[in-house]
Amino acid sequence: MKEALQFLADVQCKETIEGKTYAGEWPAYMQMHKRFVMLGTRQKYRDSNSFTTSGIYNLLSEMYLTDTSLTQILPMLRASFPEIQSYATSQQYNFWKLLPPNRDLQKGPQPSPVPWVRRPTHYKLRSRYINNAANVENDADDTASGNLAGLYHYQIFGKQISLRVESDSLSDFRGASEHRLASFQLFDTYLDTLRKNRHWYNYLFNGCAHSGAYMTWLGQEEAFNKWSIVKTFGHNQIFYLKQSICYPKPYRPYIPYGTNDVDAVVNANVLAYLAQKGELASSRGTTGAHRFIYHQAVRKRWSRAGHYYPNRYHFHYAVSRALAAGDTALIPTARLMLQHLMESQRQAGSYRSRRRVNHGDELQSTTYALLALLNFRKIGLNVPQTSLNQAVKFLLNQRQRVDNKVFWRGGVYFSGGTVVRNVLYFTSDAYTTALVAQALQKYMMQENLSQSITGRD
Repeated sequence: MKEALQFLADVQCKETIEGKTYAGEWPAYMQMHKRFVMLGTRQKYRDSNSFTTSGIYNLLSEMYLTDTSLTQILPMLRASFPEIQSYATSQQYNFWKLLPPNRDLQKGPQPSPVPWVRRPTHYKLRSRYINNAANVENDADDTASGNLAGLYHYQIFGKQISLRVESDSLSDFRGASEHRLASFQLFDTYLDTLRKNRHWYNYLFNGCAHSGAYMTWLGQEEAFNKWSIVKTFGHNQIFYLKQSICYPKPYRPYIPYGTNDVDAVVNANVLAYLAQKGELASSRGTTGAHRFIYHQAVRKRWSRAGHYYPNRYHFHYAVSRALAAGDTALIPTARLMLQHLMESQRQAGSYRSRRRVNHGDELQSTTYALLALLNFRKIGLNVPQTSLNQAVKFLLNQRQRVDNKVFWRGGVYFSGGTVVRNVLYFTSDAYTTALVAQALQKYMMQENLSQSITGRD
């Protein structure tokens, strides 16, 4: 585990090269698995995004709060926290940074000054349409993760939190205490209730209409006078025309398809943040989130529960995190998930996602499954020790060694969602290594297991 932490310290970016890499982040890659319309051919580029940096920050923070002797984590947290804030607009966070546009985004004269937009740092987006579509709205997922990082930062360092406020190309900082973090009201503003629109993916694969759960995008979706799935499909058929609600507008934050969505993993991530902040009971969205999540689990929609998370075991992991944070209303869902984990573990101790997800993504799947098992066991569910032992043995056999450092090769932890959820992937050795490091810490903390992890009997 300590060798893995050394790897994370070594690969953390040390300097900023504007528009390319940023001090405090960890390497992540955005890649096309195969050719797709408007996105191009099979390719791979480094990418700066808040999801990776805040995700690793939160994993490391949880490890340190569990064991404060891991002081080598603290410099990494100090270096990455300001970088996380560069994705924030007040209390909301975006997946990507505000950067100068790669090209003109509309015909004719451009605005003066030209507004900055959200986009990948390196991935080559060519057409106006796809550049405008990449300029996405702030979202509940990154907002929950970014604010959770702020909460952990306050708990660990006991200082004011600097929230960075982005305004086109200009930024400023202002101090904020723990009480200035995003509250439940922000997430309750965007609930799946009384809407005049519905996402086709939710209609086809998730059911549970008017769930009352948290929606993904923190912005105003398009509205029909009277919604029907026929209208939705019609607008999707003409997505490239300005008359379609799917058409992105130049220099304006974009909600994909012009329609908000409900994602079970996103909902679990919001619940985890609200549980850590002590606001579960205050939020109107918790009941709907619990209902939506349970609805997916009872119908065994492991691979379809998350629009943006193609790995089926990410669902189990996300729910287990919220449960470990104190959301005990998820216990009925956890029991269903535990049954699935027991039934789907392979003879070697590993787990596999769908074959089309990075060829089953055995390493990433096993890591998520192991963390879910450990979290379920901690809250009192009956998880066999042999299942944990076998999964850990598999992960240890997958470790890579380079210059006395240990790491695990990154699997798919995020995707472009819906039609490209199995085409446009995000991977990071650092993110996967942080996940495995936390899993090993949790495993070692079980009574009388410290010797078995090192191979000493």
